[in-house]
Amino acid sequence: MKRLCLTMLCFFFIPFFSTPAGAQPPVQDKISITTGYDHRFNSRIRGTDAKTSFSRYEIAGSYSYYNLSYDYTDYSWDKARDSGLAARGKTPWTGLHRVSLRARKNFFLNQKWMFNLGGAVGSYFEKEMSDSFGLRADFSFIRIFDNGWSAGFGAGGVYHPVTSRILPLITIGYAPTGDQGLSARAGFPETNIRYGFNENLAARAYLGYTARIYRLKNNSPVREKGYFSDQALKLGMEMELRPVQSMSFAFGPYYLMERKWRIYDKSKDRVQKEKLKSSPGIMMNLTWKF
Repeated sequence: MKRLCLTMLCFFFIPFFSTPAGAQPPVQDKISITTGYDHRFNSRIRGTDAKTSFSRYEIAGSYSYYNLSYDYTDYSWDKARDSGLAARGKTPWTGLHRVSLRARKNFFLNQKWMFNLGGAVGSYFEKEMSDSFGLRADFSFIRIFDNGWSAGFGAGGVYHPVTSRILPLITIGYAPTGDQGLSARAGFPETNIRYGFNENLAARAYLGYTARIYRLKNNSPVREKGYFSDQALKLGMEMELRPVQSMSFAFGPYYLMERKWRIYDKSKDRVQKEKLKSSPGIMMNLTWKF
């Protein structure tokens, strides 16, 4: 069970099977810029009086099949000394960084079959980037049916200093009318249902798995050169607005459940596990296409 959880935790670079059922080949050689904001409200660490929240700021750029992104997560603490995470009663951490470069391409083999290939390299760190890099690659074959359904199977592999694994991948999708009308997708790490009212307005509900592993700084009061993992189930809904063809805006609330933190030492051995109370959050992002 421990190995399975670690494997799932490391599949954090690219959503599996990102092309929905019935999708057409994406328009290539287009540039897009996305800015995002995510806020998680206060959540108490179980068994303590400590509470924590964060605000995350992201910027990402895409060109053709490639995407480069960076985000900064700013943590706030209430009674951090009671958390039991840091030595000498210090604040465990305040700011965490992520840099990721990923690529994904779909190859339409014929009218019925599509081959999906993706890969990524990323670094999640507090201060120093050494021993923070991870790699991921996956592939899948997707069968597209005439009635709007699709089904895919494949495999994905990941390397990270904490763990390396290979897993089979399976997904099912339904999108008979493209961006408008009802569409759905069941798979890992997210299952969602979307309804497009028209080309300018859509609503989406989702249940997903969110996880990250950060490399802590060399002189961290938690574990020097150690690692911090944050994982949870995320239930949310959002509205998608497209006031003009070149700009889209998405926003909505979500709720985090089954929140778990794990601390690893520099030898990659788990030394601590904490559970957090469920908590709400809110997200929004703005995308420009050129």
